[in-house]
Amino acid sequence: MPSSSATRVSLVAVFAAALLAASGCSMIKRPDGSLRFLPQAHNSEYTKSRENRPLDVPPDLDTPATDPTMQVPAVGGAASNAAGLAGGPAFTLADTQASSWERLGKALDHIDGVAVGQRSQLLGSYEVQYKGASFLLRATGNGASTSIDAVTPAGQPLRTPEAVELLGLLRNRLG
Repeated sequence: MPSSSATRVSLVAVFAAALLAASGCSMIKRPDGSLRFLPQAHNSEYTKSRENRPLDVPPDLDTPATDPTMQVPAVGGAASNAAGLAGGPAFTLADTQASSWERLGKALDHIDGVAVGQRSQLLGSYEVQYKGASFLLRATGNGASTSIDAVTPAGQPLRTPEAVELLGLLRNRLG
């Protein structure tokens, strides 16, 4: 009758062999005589399949887009003000938020082609339609100055041609 330690060794060996057999691996004998375990999915027929070819990238998709609509907007108050001073579409008024919001509304009423929807003084925003595009104009106060910018309903800066053009008209009107 075998000893308990020999029985344990035998059980471990049987368990390891069963685990290896159930794992879907096969042994490959290398030219040098050593054995190598590979998953069965890595056989030569699989690697030659049409679906496994490298992806061909079209020539127009291998370089990043450089148009202004694909630029990452600046984040934070100082960066936004710097972008406005550098000629970006957003601009800053030297006025309080409440006063700037009122001035913005009056200017919008006098620009041809602008349809003002909802107005929210609490949020400092106007919902506008200009040349077929709908977006929000937001007046964000920072003490004695207010930044005017076009944003999406989610609050992200908007740089469509219509938004940039309208912000330029407002900058000229409001100074």
